[in-house]
Amino acid sequence: MNKRETTAPETHSLKKLYEEFGGSTSMHGINRALTTNSSWKQFVWSVLFLCGVAFAAYQLVITINDFYTYPVTTVVTLKQETTAIFPAVTICNLNRKKKSMIDPALLTAFTALAEDSQNEATLSSFMQSDYFGVESEHQLSDMLIKCWFNKRRCSEANFSQTGTVNYGRCNTFHIENNLLQNVLKPGPRNGLILELNIEQYEYLNTTSLAGLNIIIHPHDDNPFTEVSGILAPPGTLTRIAIKQKIYQDLPFPYSNCISANGQSSSQRSFYPDTKYIQNACMRSCYHTALYEKCECCDVDQPCYHSDILNMDRTTTATNNTELLCETVEDFLCEIEVQNLFLKHELDCDERCPPACDRTTFDVLLSTALWPPDSKIDTFLDTGKNTSLRNVSFTYNTSLETFIHSNFLRLEIFLDSLEFKEFTTQAKYDWNLLLGTIGGLLGLGLGFSLLTAMEIVEVLIETVLYCARRKYQKKRNIQT
Repeated sequence: MNKRETTAPETHSLKKLYEEFGGSTSMHGINRALTTNSSWKQFVWSVLFLCGVAFAAYQLVITINDFYTYPVTTVVTLKQETTAIFPAVTICNLNRKKKSMIDPALLTAFTALAEDSQNEATLSSFMQSDYFGVESEHQLSDMLIKCWFNKRRCSEANFSQTGTVNYGRCNTFHIENNLLQNVLKPGPRNGLILELNIEQYEYLNTTSLAGLNIIIHPHDDNPFTEVSGILAPPGTLTRIAIKQKIYQDLPFPYSNCISANGQSSSQRSFYPDTKYIQNACMRSCYHTALYEKCECCDVDQPCYHSDILNMDRTTTATNNTELLCETVEDFLCEIEVQNLFLKHELDCDERCPPACDRTTFDVLLSTALWPPDSKIDTFLDTGKNTSLRNVSFTYNTSLETFIHSNFLRLEIFLDSLEFKEFTTQAKYDWNLLLGTIGGLLGLGLGFSLLTAMEIVEVLIETVLYCARRKYQKKRNIQT
């Protein structure tokens, strides 16, 4: 066998292969650069082709980087319903304890305590009192004068007690019957109407504000009175018009929210069997920090109802009263933890992100003097108010001053049956990403999926050519 036979020329060289590709490819610009006989045209088209490559590559990098930041878009939808569920309403008296329920000798100590919370002698005498007993707080049975909901009478039986950090026991209005929760029409007459006695004549002289704190929230939410609420003063009619907003956010990696089925470790300590709610998580975070730092529990959220002690939930409070914060040292420690919490230094904000699915309520307030002067003389002559007529004289105040200092009316209602729904959607999905990439390549290079197949074909031909050359060289060496 002669050398000519063993080294037969390839039918195609790489140069020839690429020239054929350049002359036939559907990619714009490259065929003009490779097939023209004019040097200046070849230069111009080469520059234009490289500019197209640079433009497409730059835009692709931006698009892919944007994709991995997981951007979202928000769609706002205004919806109209024929009925709406009335939210829960939590009412807190701004005065935590009743003056008549505390030993008069201790009131002086309490005044000194407010002026100097670090005085342990004062604290000791105060902490031995029944100040922390629930019976010393304002009772709804004494405060509630009239109650109407959706044109039906209601009573204190429709309220449940809720423990809070700064107001003690608050009262939450619930209608357990789902049918009765439904409101067919907006307006004050179709909402919740309450007439209440805040019992300002029972206020401690250290209480700086008089009235009620009102929190509007979903039924499955735990009211967070520490950072929210509407103040309603006595002597007024306070109208609260409610507008509902529903948020539906995407979970990680699009946001740091937690889905309803998920649960943070902070909430799990006190509310292990409930869906995730940010307020419940924040409350649990506070009480967990209180126990970890002070080794005791707030009376409004006893630890034996949580998992932080690794205790059986059937354990009774009687067996664990020593866990409550009752000593002077406990009280000082609890004040420190409260301050850390209110200053956002307990990392509860990081531990308790918003829930992905949540409902909020915007409110519109309006007030008027109540009751009017024309009703003053007869106001205390009906219902529960009758027993209070002599109280005004006991405290040596005029009837008008007494009524305007202690009584208020609340009208809480839906402003309309419309509500806004805020839904977040991923800016990119894989279909949109591929479409964006295709559009950029098409704009810069006239590139399509079939063009990609042409490039794949050239790459395969190149690999085969190199393999044949390597094989021929090996055979030449052997011969």
